[in-house]
Amino acid sequence: MFRITTLYRVTVLIAALLCASFAYSHVPYIEDKDYPEGSDFVITDVDQSKAFYAYLDEDDVDGFEIVLEEPGRIYVNSLIPFCREYANYDVNLALIGPGLDAPEAELPVELAEGQGAIVLPARADDWAERPYMYEMFSNRRYFDGPRYTLRDAPAATYRLIAWHTDGTPGDYIAIVGRAESFGPSDMKLAFINTPIIRRMDEMKSSCESEGNFAAWFDP
Repeated sequence: MFRITTLYRVTVLIAALLCASFAYSHVPYIEDKDYPEGSDFVITDVDQSKAFYAYLDEDDVDGFEIVLEEPGRIYVNSLIPFCREYANYDVNLALIGPGLDAPEAELPVELAEGQGAIVLPARADDWAERPYMYEMFSNRRYFDGPRYTLRDAPAATYRLIAWHTDGTPGDYIAIVGRAESFGPSDMKLAFINTPIIRRMDEMKSSCESEGNFAAWFDP
């Protein structure tokens, strides 16, 4: 009885610590590891916060298919690794779907009849004014990119795309959803991917420095 009770308490304690460590975090997916490059990742749990650690090749367009089975909200955001080589780098996002307004900006993909798009343009022209944040889950800093919430979205299939205006390659993170929740498979994925992300091994860039970015450009 003692051994069973002790094992139970240890199990509960470990579970509690795991839950605490994953609070305020996203379910992390790494391109080429958890989903193939070149095909859309299909998202059905739209509320759950997911972070897609990806890389745009030259003239690349990444896509994420968002299946909203009943009316709700769609939240999207992007982050850029806090690295010297990315001080002036950002990506564009566009949420494509039925009933949305026609986009004013040019898109790298064709829209089907009846579809519109919400375009979130890159905003990295002035690195000195660029917002950045600390992300507890990865123990890293990121440049904060554009974000948008489509409220009262009708049930339909949407598509989120990411691209660079000049076709410049680079690392980025696409985020879909805001609810921070983890099921057993999500926790397993986080256990595997968190050390990779903390070591920055998911990146294709060297990311030489995460220091004070104001000093990156001092003469």
